[in-house]
Amino acid sequence: MNARFLLLIAAVTAVLLAACVTVPVESTLLNDANADYQAAASNPRVTKYAPVALKEAEEALRAVETLRQQGADATTVNHRAYLARKKVAIAVQQANLNAAEDDVARARAERDKVILEARVSDAEKLRRIAEVRAREADLARQQAERAKGELESLSQELSALKARGTERGLVLTLGDVLFGFDRTELAPGGQRVVAKLGEFLRRYEKRHVMVEGFTDSIGSDAYNLGLSERRANAVRLALIQRGIDPGRIRVHGYGKAYPVADNQSDVGRQQNRRVEIIISDDAGKIPARTQ
Repeated sequence: MNARFLLLIAAVTAVLLAACVTVPVESTLLNDANADYQAAASNPRVTKYAPVALKEAEEALRAVETLRQQGADATTVNHRAYLARKKVAIAVQQANLNAAEDDVARARAERDKVILEARVSDAEKLRRIAEVRAREADLARQQAERAKGELESLSQELSALKARGTERGLVLTLGDVLFGFDRTELAPGGQRVVAKLGEFLRRYEKRHVMVEGFTDSIGSDAYNLGLSERRANAVRLALIQRGIDPGRIRVHGYGKAYPVADNQSDVGRQQNRRVEIIISDDAGKIPARTQ
């Protein structure tokens, strides 16, 4: 009797211990970030001209993996993976900037050499060569300035848009407070957010957006669907008025589908009344909604 009881206790204990094991979440965003890092780390240009930035990206990826192994939720893992992926992009841009600046220095040195040679040789011929070298130096300087601007833009993206990274891309959420109560017109706060988004889209012309509207569960399905579509279209119209090509903007109203909070409380219902703006990748692609 005692032996059977002890065996039963051991079996229950084993089941409880197994239940406590946390299975790390899978993250496509983290996989993409790792792939980007491997490509950067195998690029001699990046390892030569941006070793510190590349190291920071590596450490960020290790931190994400540690969080994942420790059982962090998918939202946390994806957000940190998105930030790590941006660090990889910054490392690549930093390498381009430093390489361009190196090209500028070499071009200037070559120009000085040509000028010196012109004093002891065919002056007119070498003068023309010097002009060519000067133009090359100017072009390299312009490329360096462009690379520097792209680097600064990448670094400021997250803070300027306040968007979160997901597997569908950057997602910017307009809450219920950015619209009039039960209305589709954007409030002044919503207009300011859309203005920032318009600036972003004018700067990155390859990016497209999907505007998706949602409501709480109060009211009929038909009314909620119509309200969500009208709010999404209000954002679309505001972007068009700011010069964004209508062909870059798609809209979809989901009504009360896909809630992000409990509809049993005022706070939860307010969170569900929202418009989400998904920003595409450079190819203009936005994955379909699955949840």
